[in-house]
Amino acid sequence: MKKIVHISNFNLMRFKGCFMNGMPVKISNGLARNGYYVMNYPDRDLCRMFGFGHMNFFGRKRLNRHLTEYCKAVKPDALFIGHADVIEAETISEIKKLFPGIKILQWSCDWIVPGAAERNIQALHKYEDCVDVLMITTGDKKLLQQFKNKRNIVAYLPNIADKSIETGEVFKTAAPPYDIMLATSTGKRQFCGRDEEIEAIVDEADSQVNGLKWCLAGIKGHKSLNGYEYIEKLSCSAMGFSLSRLNDIYHYSSDRMVHIMANGGLAFIDRRTGFNNVFAEDEAAFYTEREEFFDKLRFYKKNPEQRMVAARKGFEKIHKDFNDLVITKFMADLLFGNSFEEKRWHTVLK
Repeated sequence: MKKIVHISNFNLMRFKGCFMNGMPVKISNGLARNGYYVMNYPDRDLCRMFGFGHMNFFGRKRLNRHLTEYCKAVKPDALFIGHADVIEAETISEIKKLFPGIKILQWSCDWIVPGAAERNIQALHKYEDCVDVLMITTGDKKLLQQFKNKRNIVAYLPNIADKSIETGEVFKTAAPPYDIMLATSTGKRQFCGRDEEIEAIVDEADSQVNGLKWCLAGIKGHKSLNGYEYIEKLSCSAMGFSLSRLNDIYHYSSDRMVHIMANGGLAFIDRRTGFNNVFAEDEAAFYTEREEFFDKLRFYKKNPEQRMVAARKGFEKIHKDFNDLVITKFMADLLFGNSFEEKRWHTVLK
């Protein structure tokens, strides 16, 4: 049995956002279910603890020293590193020297467009001298190519569904409390190829679709949803708006797309993302132009039976092809050099 230390932000001290169904938890769950011994290492929580409540110089210094000592004690076969920004590259290099055979995988839930996401890009170059496999939730080959070097593998990492976390089956309900959910923050998002204020999109939807019952979070005066409350609201919303900051990057979406579909909601997805190459047109509500978006929103509100059928199909697909077992097996197979069955969504640069 291989031992994996998974270094990421598990949010045990700060209960912000949808941490209960975040990627760190799902990756650890999937790896354990695939037979690996997974040790979660909450870097930010430990940094605050070592820094007397703050992520300061003292906390970072003690954290990095602690990670090295921790690895000496548990002797891992692999490190999984996800958004562990407070871990220094020198610390990972030191661990690699201590354990020359150790395998290192870095994963990231980010869009990686040069000029627009420089902070994300710099973070992904941080450990490039040590990382064997880099996986990112962007499937565009040209964008992934910027991280390819002579020694690593770069690959697309889909967002993960986990039946132990996403327990909703709202497709079974003809009249849930809400018609559509949008959990985000104020500001601009790309809608049908144009940057628009989120509140303006919601207002236009209200004017186009009579009696639309929104479940809003983080915008228009509605509080953000944290912890299980977020999952509960998803399970009460017939449909969900998968609206990322950018919606024209191939196979990129924020994890809200999976949250919606895996809880049984009908996801509204821009075709510019390319996800219509993975999901059939009757497994989600795909749109290209705003008229199509509003027409489908109106149609599925008035026709719950058709919405329930489409949402069920999307639910079944996402839990079959993008579950924690499937995705983390692919991650581990890449890292440990195992053979794997090619999937339609695979993008791998070797």
